[in-house]
Amino acid sequence: MDHLVVGGALTMMYLFSLALFVLVLLVFLQATLHKLFDLTEFKGFVNDYRLLPEFLVAPVAYGLTAVEIALVILCLVPAGREIALFLALFLLSIYSVAIAVNLWRGRVQIECGCGGAAQKLGGHLLVRNAVLGIVALVPLLLPPQNLAVAEIIFAVSAGIFLWLIYQFCEHARVAAMWYRYRVCSVHAWIPPPRQKS
Repeated sequence: MDHLVVGGALTMMYLFSLALFVLVLLVFLQATLHKLFDLTEFKGFVNDYRLLPEFLVAPVAYGLTAVEIALVILCLVPAGREIALFLALFLLSIYSVAIAVNLWRGRVQIECGCGGAAQKLGGHLLVRNAVLGIVALVPLLLPPQNLAVAEIIFAVSAGIFLWLIYQFCEHARVAAMWYRYRVCSVHAWIPPPRQKS
């Protein structure tokens, strides 16, 4: 009986681990495609961070894109998944440092260039990256294994569902920020009430 309980708990943990792995894959696949569709725009994002001399902007932009492509490919190869997760943590760390430096400088009006919904720099991006880092750590520390085909399909579907929730949260935050900006802009143009004489 105890053996069955332990086995069932391990299976649930492996399912959860695989679902989080799929989430990481989809997040970086989206970011990679965003860069590939417009490398010139991504170079502009890298330049906006003002962390590199101009002659290094293009090589670093191409290098980051190449690393993300390698990450996505390695995710699809069973033997390369551990390396892919290490790369994910490495990239999240680099991006977080770049964001933190610019927040410290007060440069909050530049676009993050994260590959998802367009948004300005803010502390929420550091929180998001930290959460994604924790998400990537789970399948790294607990690689999914010994799953049946039906279980794999279920876990992959769960990962896709988590990614859809992630997308909803990203776009909802951007919509809320846009709404606050519009409200503040309208209030800024409303003239003050006239004083009665």
